Amino acid sequence: MRYLYVHIPFCDHICFYCDFCKVFYKEDWSDQYLDALAYEIQDKHIEGSFDTIYIGGGTPSSLSIKQLTKLFEILKPFSKNTKEYSFEVNPESMNEEKLDLMVSYHINRISVGVQTFRNHLLKYIGRHHTSLQAYELIKLIHSKGIDDINVDLMYGLPNQVLDDINKDLYILEKLPISHVSIYSLILEEHTALEIQGYHPLNDEEDANWYREINYTLGKLSFTHYEVSNYYRTKPSLHNLAYWQYQDYQGIGLSAHSLLNHQRIENTNSLTQYLKHHYLKEIIPLSQKDELFEKIMMGLRLTEGISISEMNTLFDIDFLSKYQTPIQKYQELDMLEIVDNHLRVTTLGMNYLNTILVDFLD
Repeated sequence: MRYLYVHIPFCDHICFYCDFCKVFYKEDWSDQYLDALAYEIQDKHIEGSFDTIYIGGGTPSSLSIKQLTKLFEILKPFSKNTKEYSFEVNPESMNEEKLDLMVSYHINRISVGVQTFRNHLLKYIGRHHTSLQAYELIKLIHSKGIDDINVDLMYGLPNQVLDDINKDLYILEKLPISHVSIYSLILEEHTALEIQGYHPLNDEEDANWYREINYTLGKLSFTHYEVSNYYRTKPSLHNLAYWQYQDYQGIGLSAHSLLNHQRIENTNSLTQYLKHHYLKEIIPLSQKDELFEKIMMGLRLTEGISISEMNTLFDIDFLSKYQTPIQKYQELDMLEIVDNHLRVTTLGMNYLNTILVDFLD
């Protein structure tokens, strides 16, 4: 399997919680960026079809029709046999013309940045769409024959209460949603909310809200397969590649690749990228690095890590090597071994970072 991530950094506005690599949309910058993207592809000698392509950002839907067409043409040689072709959108930057264009280029999975369906909360986090816009866009996407639709939601927002979350989740019951990604708001440095002094949920509150979200989504027939991800019909093939620690190719500003035991990082400077100086660093990964990273990513999945696979890949006795942390968190009901897989329990999902520190040690 081959996986391609394409980063489009442009946004029409910057949300109050966002620390992703992004810049305000300008037409000339975007035109130059697409040329630089084509250069990177040519310079890296990328060729052949990819099983999944994921166009993320930023806000890829902020591009104009002309620019989107150019982007899809650049990627056309790589999408001939693509099983999952994903595109991230925001409701306020989408219209039917852009959607028709995506369909014509065989985009078959769309991820909608909703965050919340509560209008008063959208205002507090600097979003520029309304609940109605999100609602109508999701129905429009489905009417065009795209039935693999993800929505991004958040909890722990300013002035949000648990009832707001439940109302968001029960709206999903009325919409043709196949997948949900829901994340707790993490306060990053230099974001507007951090500067304003907002305090996110404490650990106990976060655990209670997370438990309620899992329960409600289960009632709504969503399968929990990763810490923050749930599906009705199928998981995201592209994101599974990350969590299963598969090699993948990333292109664009700040994009990362995992290839041949190396992590390849692109620059996060738009000025440098537009000058075709896209590469920032190549980091060789030792077996110790890869072993921990596979544990770190694999424990995010509800199915966990295959013990026999770890033994074979790294020529180790996994249960013996990690006997101390495994036994410690089994006794705390945070880890369990089921069907030769080490996995995190529902309780353990709330403390995954703490668990991983012990595996690192």
